[in-house]
Amino acid sequence: MKKTKFFLVLFLTFLLNSLFAQEITRHKTGLKHDFRVLLLEAQEHNFDVLHYQFEWKLDFNSQYIEGKATITSRSLSAINKISLHLADNMYVTQITQSQIPLIFTHLNDLIDIYLVRTFLPGEEFTIEISYHGFPQSGLNFSYHQNEPIIWSLDEPTRARNWFPSYDIPSDKATVEMQITVPDSMIVASNGTLINVVSNSDNTKTYVWLESYPTSTYLISVAATNYETFSDYYTSGSDTMEVPFYAYPEHFTQAQEDFSVTVPMIEFYSKIFGEYPFLEEKYGTAEIPGTTSMEHQTCTSYSSRLVTGTHQYDWVLAHELAHQWWGDLVTLADWADIWLNEGFATYSEALWAENLYGFDGLKAAMAEIKNIYLTRHTGPEHPIYNPPPGHLFCAIEYEKGACILHMLRFVVGENNFWEILNEYAQLYAYSNASTEDFQAVCEQIYGAELGWFFSQWIYEAGYPAYQFRWAASKQNRVRVFINQAQEEFPLFVMPIELKFILPSGTVKKVVWVDKKKNAFEFNFQEEPSDVLFDPDSWILCNLEDSQKKGKRKR
Repeated sequence: MKKTKFFLVLFLTFLLNSLFAQEITRHKTGLKHDFRVLLLEAQEHNFDVLHYQFEWKLDFNSQYIEGKATITSRSLSAINKISLHLADNMYVTQITQSQIPLIFTHLNDLIDIYLVRTFLPGEEFTIEISYHGFPQSGLNFSYHQNEPIIWSLDEPTRARNWFPSYDIPSDKATVEMQITVPDSMIVASNGTLINVVSNSDNTKTYVWLESYPTSTYLISVAATNYETFSDYYTSGSDTMEVPFYAYPEHFTQAQEDFSVTVPMIEFYSKIFGEYPFLEEKYGTAEIPGTTSMEHQTCTSYSSRLVTGTHQYDWVLAHELAHQWWGDLVTLADWADIWLNEGFATYSEALWAENLYGFDGLKAAMAEIKNIYLTRHTGPEHPIYNPPPGHLFCAIEYEKGACILHMLRFVVGENNFWEILNEYAQLYAYSNASTEDFQAVCEQIYGAELGWFFSQWIYEAGYPAYQFRWAASKQNRVRVFINQAQEEFPLFVMPIELKFILPSGTVKKVVWVDKKKNAFEFNFQEEPSDVLFDPDSWILCNLEDSQKKGKRKR
């Protein structure tokens, strides 16, 4: 009875999701960047970072960081110099290699570092950078109920504002973080907590180790007077802790809201493949503001979402799904952002499908489609390589989810799930591009899909259809589908039609590829209605005034 009541509450919450989405959106509106400029500033990547070791002493009162970065890399060509990102307002005191001081310049948020010698392809080398300063963004200092909190949000390129790194997502590395904070604070971060040291100056040092490769934008620190509790996820003989870091004032509400996390992990592990960081954890830590962030193994979760009412379970589902789509498989370039956000947004709808069946999926996709069509601002642009200011917009999130939904219809159920599993396995702990994903789709589907990706990923817009049908007394049914969009090119799409007959229903799929399309069908009985795309697979506008057909005598 208790379980039934619980899911009834979730179902009612889901039906009201559109109201909640008005208040909290998926989009990381505070993280807009012109990433093209940032990428132009990136120097040739002739080395591969293997491991970062950071020592950070964080002073809340002065909002100051004293840091040391020990960076181990492998040369990809013969090199005697490397370039790393670090904001100009961070002061570098010394860079050494094997205790030998190195010559360096620090200009335009880049450090050019001259190594002790030329390193040949495949050789490894380690440098140590000592620095300090007052971060302007990325690492944040604020309060919750008069309690200090230190927290980071680095996506897409804010890591460079508080620590030196190669701050481009394609270079993933393991990370150790030694984080010193006031001893009243508990620190949540990536990976496994391997030590906590009490210091003589009323501080503590938390040592976290992320042993799975990660991108710099997924590195996280969250420190305050957290109260903690844990759940556990079991897979076969393995049990993984699922810890939660909540504000004391939200502890009871957090226990209720976060109770769905382990069922979500179980579900996504079933459809996407095993949770990818099983040897570490999946944590959730409260932070200020309205943005939640899928930091690897430790999601940062907006405190505004902790209500104890399950209003924002869709956000929990979204951020958890990123552990596969964004953290396990990381976008190759910020131009491929839809591979993160479109996948995570569609995963929200998959969670609804798990709870409420196909009707739940349809309802979730109807809401996602509505958000895209009604809340996207500015001109339409392709999903791939969005223009400045649109890295985190409805086209990348909601339209991206709609495209995955259509892909599922085009390739078929079995192929779709095989595609996701193959994609996850092939690019696990690495990076993938849109081209890589398309190649996996075509391999599993067994046919070319350039027509699909070209119009939906590399071009802008969506079709507008005019639909009508007519039946003769010989039960011959003619269906007319016109494409009425003026600002976008013609689309090629399979569209399902549902014929309502006295004896039951029949579904047919037609390919619409011209401006005016006509199809003819013969039945043994006269249909009472013909439905266009009855299961709502296609992202489009449909002119309501022409849906109903007329019988010709």
